Amino acid sequence: MRIGIIAKSKRHTRIYYYFKKAFEKQGHKTLWIKYSKLKSYLGAKLATAATEKLLFGFKTQLLFFHGRDVPYDLLVRLKDRMPVVMYYDDCIKGSGDRLEEVIRFGRQADVMYLTNRGEVSTYRERGVNARFITGGCDPDAHRRVKAVGKIYQSEVAFIGKPNTAGRVELIREINRRFDLKLWGDGWEQFGLKAVARHVYASGYRKICAGAKIVLGWNIDPTVDLYFSNRTWYTLGCGGFLLTLYCPSLEELFVRGGELDWFESSEECCRKIQYYLDHDEQRLKIADTGYRLAHGKYSYEKMAAKIVNDISRELQAPAL
Repeated sequence: MRIGIIAKSKRHTRIYYYFKKAFEKQGHKTLWIKYSKLKSYLGAKLATAATEKLLFGFKTQLLFFHGRDVPYDLLVRLKDRMPVVMYYDDCIKGSGDRLEEVIRFGRQADVMYLTNRGEVSTYRERGVNARFITGGCDPDAHRRVKAVGKIYQSEVAFIGKPNTAGRVELIREINRRFDLKLWGDGWEQFGLKAVARHVYASGYRKICAGAKIVLGWNIDPTVDLYFSNRTWYTLGCGGFLLTLYCPSLEELFVRGGELDWFESSEECCRKIQYYLDHDEQRLKIADTGYRLAHGKYSYEKMAAKIVNDISRELQAPAL
């Protein structure tokens, strides 16, 4: 299959680079168009014309795009010529005032994939053919590394921004009680210092190798099976993950098997102390999580699901 991808680079997460690699490993040919970059060079009109010409010249058989990274009018034209799949890795709370536009784009997609299950029905009620997909890791980017420098070593590490009051409160408490290293932008406004404002794949591997515990906290912990792609990246790098519970998390993970979770700040701190005192158990859980992430939840597995889903969708008889 010839797959056209329209999405930004996303240097921190590199989601679409990993998807491109995964599609190609499955034997598909890909064309990745960064429309926003084209637009900055050519202007909207010429960038749109160039994108359309590139996709048709490539003889695209499937368009895979992120959220609003393609002009809406172009998307409407393209969907008449090829199957269209939208990928969206945020929750409604995280979307904010962009939600209505996300829904507008989602309605044009043959399938819209969400990385949370709880909001699938909400999108479907709004006329979007939404489906749940888990997220994943990349075997090259997310892997174990051995020795790391002292800058990466800590009892606890957190990678992310101070996006919620609950997250800030918890991080402050952990900082008081443990050797914590923060990685991300914006913490200085809360009197906390991060080691670095930005983390890329090479640094992510080292953080997971150097920290005894990597902490997870999602923007909205009330949504069924909604959690950051850092869950898969951490497991894929061999890190031990202690994360805030979200509904139905036990459907994907065994508590104390591949990772562990908490439901309050006090429980989080108790768990941190427990796992600092039980090295062998912590390392065993991290190893089990690593094998799960790479065995069942890679980007290649996601790419295969997307292609299989859309193939079945196109073969389904009209009602």
